[in-house]
Amino acid sequence: MQLPSMIFTSFLAGGAYAFQFQAYSDNNYHGRVKNYDTSGIHKPGFTIKSYRWDSPSRDGCCVKMCDGGSQVGYWCPSKSNGRPSRTFNKVIMALDIAGHSL
Repeated sequence: MQLPSMIFTSFLAGGAYAFQFQAYSDNNYHGRVKNYDTSGIHKPGFTIKSYRWDSPSRDGCCVKMCDGGSQVGYWCPSKSNGRPSRTFNKVIMALDIAGHSL
């Protein structure tokens, strides 16, 4: 799974974005927590069992949640889930350019 470098180039050139992803090692926002506020591929070192994704409306930033090489979720608007139906171990954050998926 590889993101086009154009996404990151456009993101860096486009200015400031105020998005954040919080990954928790346990259900209902407990356990270890990792905070991410930069584009890229992030691996917290634990299985994510709950999360908070905050992205201001229409800023074009999205998050893809993956379990290894399999996508298990994708959100652009803000979303929190204390008990997701699938756990995951990697998040990819970037711009969703012209409707093309990450």
